[in-house]
Amino acid sequence: MHDRPTATELLGAVRHFLEKELPAHVEDPRLRYRALVAAHVLWIVERQQALEERHLVEEWHQLAALLDWKGAAPATRDTLRESVLAGNQQLCERIRLGDYDSHDAFLALVRHLRPFVARKLEVAAPSPAEPLRKTSPGSPTH
Repeated sequence: MHDRPTATELLGAVRHFLEKELPAHVEDPRLRYRALVAAHVLWIVERQQALEERHLVEEWHQLAALLDWKGAAPATRDTLRESVLAGNQQLCERIRLGDYDSHDAFLALVRHLRPFVARKLEVAAPSPAEPLRKTSPGSPTH
């Protein structure tokens, strides 16, 4: 275990510097813009660090239900990440093969994809993810 500052606190400090302190002292608009882009990237990394484990567990359980996996989720973050990646590759292959072409199978797929997209947006752009989290997961149009 490391002492403070934590990795998240360090990211936040650098992001704050790039976003709040540096732009006032940079005359070149291009460089000021690039500093703000870098700050935004750090903001995404902060959220990704904070949410990754919960997102992986949620996605693993959704993939398990969709792909009819048996057993418990992997115990470590690395094996969980590998399992989710493999599950998404398997899901893509099944989509290509037409396994979700029937109405019921398609609705099951949409129920999986809606929260998947919401999790991605929760990291990359939290505001647009709100409507996706509030809609009914049983309907592809809501």
